[in-house]
Amino acid sequence: NVSQIDASAILSRTTRGDSISNYRDLRGSPGISYYGASNLRHYVYYQDEALDKDLIVDYQFKYNDSPYDDETREMFKESMIRMEEIPHRTDASYWGYFKMNNHTAAAMNKLRLRYQKEWKASVLYNTPKGEVSLLDRDVDQIFDNAKYFVGYEKEIDLWGRNLLSIIAGNYRATFGEGLVMENTDYYSPRKTGYGFNKRITGIIGDMSRTQEYALKGIALDWKRNDLNAVFFLSQDKKDAVVYDSNGDGEITDDDDILSYITLTHRFDNDQLQEAEDFYNNFPGNENIISIAPRIDALEETIIGGHIEYSPFIGTHLGFTGYEATYDKDFTIPDGDDLKNLLITDEEDSEEKWRFTDKEISALYSTKSSAIGDRDYRRVYGFDWRTVIANTSIQGEYAELEVDGTMFKLGDDPKAYLLSFYSQFDNLYLLTIFRNYDLEFDNPYHRSFSESRRFDDTVLERLTYGLNNTLLTDMYLNAAQPSAEKGVYFETRYRFHEKFTLTKLYLDIWERMSDSRKGVRFEGKLEYRPIHQFRIKVRHKVQTKRYDDDLDRNKSIANETELNFIFNLSNFNRLVLGFIYGQVDQPPYLSILSDPAEPNGPDMAQANTLSNGEMIFIDYTHNFNKNLKVIGNFSIWQAHGATFWDFEDVELDFDQSDRGFKYWFHLHSRISSNIFFSMKFKYKQFLTREYEFRMFNEIPEEGEYYYDRVERKETSIRMQVDWKF
Repeated sequence: NVSQIDASAILSRTTRGDSISNYRDLRGSPGISYYGASNLRHYVYYQDEALDKDLIVDYQFKYNDSPYDDETREMFKESMIRMEEIPHRTDASYWGYFKMNNHTAAAMNKLRLRYQKEWKASVLYNTPKGEVSLLDRDVDQIFDNAKYFVGYEKEIDLWGRNLLSIIAGNYRATFGEGLVMENTDYYSPRKTGYGFNKRITGIIGDMSRTQEYALKGIALDWKRNDLNAVFFLSQDKKDAVVYDSNGDGEITDDDDILSYITLTHRFDNDQLQEAEDFYNNFPGNENIISIAPRIDALEETIIGGHIEYSPFIGTHLGFTGYEATYDKDFTIPDGDDLKNLLITDEEDSEEKWRFTDKEISALYSTKSSAIGDRDYRRVYGFDWRTVIANTSIQGEYAELEVDGTMFKLGDDPKAYLLSFYSQFDNLYLLTIFRNYDLEFDNPYHRSFSESRRFDDTVLERLTYGLNNTLLTDMYLNAAQPSAEKGVYFETRYRFHEKFTLTKLYLDIWERMSDSRKGVRFEGKLEYRPIHQFRIKVRHKVQTKRYDDDLDRNKSIANETELNFIFNLSNFNRLVLGFIYGQVDQPPYLSILSDPAEPNGPDMAQANTLSNGEMIFIDYTHNFNKNLKVIGNFSIWQAHGATFWDFEDVELDFDQSDRGFKYWFHLHSRISSNIFFSMKFKYKQFLTREYEFRMFNEIPEEGEYYYDRVERKETSIRMQVDWKF
């Protein structure tokens, strides 16, 4: 959590030959902030660090048996048999066909080694929930699914100080603002690049759980005081969506690719093919699967690099680019062909296709009438930063080559971001401008945005109508940001000894696919009359389509949270909290006359209101310096609203009519070299109501309405760290 301004202040001092021998010297560096120095105090040392031993080994094990979230469950449970009278069969969905009620827990094993200060090596094997465990794999499967790397780092005195790093195996590559290259599977909204959202730029060994966008090969990183050059080469197989491009009625290895996909559950290709054959051959099924995900369907070879020049401390100009070549074609069907491919009911596909779905049709193709036939995707751009007094200015510009040239700006789909950050003792100001073209389809794009790619497309809103429900994973696990443009303001201001605006931001943006304008505001105020007690208030307002009150997609969300925080003796802590949220939307006619009838009322007369409230208690209790417990109890009532609950080490979504949960997380340092933690959670709630009927038509026979039912969930998470 150190800003570029603080880093520049330290480097400017050490470059002049002035030593920093202790924290007092660090705090006295000209230009450094109080928060910058205090955040660094536990992460720096002032003389060469002595090594107790040459070889250090670190083993980590994680276990998690938490259930699938509701959106994922709905995707797997949606029926793949589409006919007038759907049979009551458990295997009508992927959930029942693969017997996912009894899925295995997720487990991760990680081993890291360091020899002296020069050699590093790591290996990681991750088993997501529901998949085959490590012990049930053969050697070849373990090797194919594991992540590993060996790294060498050496400081060389050659016409000045040089730092050379070489990594073979899996590595992370991140440059600039993440427009050209940042390879992670995980989407992070409003990733500013400052504070706790800072990017670790450059090349490092990758021991994360990123699977789809992992890079595997070799990377070299050479640094001097004024120059940084990086070269990386990767060859890896990627999961992808394959469709019947040859029109032969089945999906084969010769068919084309629609897009990358990060799968929640990586069923092997034989399992998927068997399930598809079962549904396609089911008597009376009107849905013939013509598009499906496939494991390791595509081989991607990437060659790329980054070069950066720093004429003086705090300023640099860098250039980044990569070219990815493929062993298969990416092709996007035109017009109605794409709609009919994705949507089961061809007669209604035109009605269900909206402007937002242009984000799907704008996907990159390696062959088309405009560009001809080629086997690559090429992305390049430049980034910059300069520190002037207490202000940092930085940004990045990138282009995806389609039919333009590399040396002409603006003739290809582009994306750019510019940020300004000013820092004072009790105040900082951050402003970010961004603009991403709809056709800028760079799979390694991870910059600031409000929503993920494919938001509000058929991949999100029409799971029940997709030709293959597994395509919903293209949205649920999308890591790319949505195509949008906007301006974002953020600040923190301690305007009184007892009052602090801990965070306040305003984002105004426009979605490029349909020009929908949105605004989001959130403010957090803290009042601390004494050190042992403080009050925090948070309020959030978000409006979508604020420029058109009659649009069906308009919504206004409000959420207010009040916390009373007690800091007790022995660093114990107690928090009492209350949250209230509501969402206003234009009315659904079927709700006004529920159940709706054909040719019924067609005039909107009232808004749809979703609301809810939650009460919770958080606590932290330290038994001694080696044992503590963190826990929570919460109860909520919601009518269509959803609460985002950050539970220590994970994020949970609380919705439905009524519910409660409790969890506790035990942290124990068993010895100086062994750390153990365990989290237990119990959750009980009422599920949502379900209605099974054709639009505006009531079934003549049978029950069409299913009441809420009570659901109970328990989960355990464990982690062991052992260093020797």
